[in-house]
Amino acid sequence: MSEHHPRRAALRLAAAASATLLLAGCLSGQGHVGLHASGHFTAGQKFPTALITWCGEEPPAQIDLVADDHSWRLTATEELAGGEVEVDLSAPGEAWQITDGDGRAAYRVVPASPETEYTLGVSTETVEAGDEPTHDVADLAFTTGALAAEDGVYASDGDEGQLVSAEDFPPEC
Repeated sequence: MSEHHPRRAALRLAAAASATLLLAGCLSGQGHVGLHASGHFTAGQKFPTALITWCGEEPPAQIDLVADDHSWRLTATEELAGGEVEVDLSAPGEAWQITDGDGRAAYRVVPASPETEYTLGVSTETVEAGDEPTHDVADLAFTTGALAAEDGVYASDGDEGQLVSAEDFPPEC
């Protein structure tokens, strides 16, 4: 056995550990959330597209994107229909109003760094700035750097997150 095998094993372990930083969760019967992982280094510099599905009759009304030192809130400006929606978190468009953690209008949504961990929370009800949202559809923790390293969709799988092909998302309610 050459001395390179332990190094390769350590690199594989580090890669697996970085993937597990992307924890995803889904509240049973409520919905699912996944994030496009492009496998391209530029993905570390911007927020991904979120794929959101809901199982009940209540569509998402609010998306919270939170890190330790800053946050954004996307509030739907129209009622969503159809059971699923794609939202480009960097440029969500006119269907979403963007505010910062203090409730002030925000126009630019950019990650602080590829290593910054963010939590994406999706709720069926809106709350005022400073109030704690319920995130009753789903929650998902991620770093943009890890999304840049993989190709597929980071999606909820019980208490763990896993990379799945785009064809395998969303799982059934």
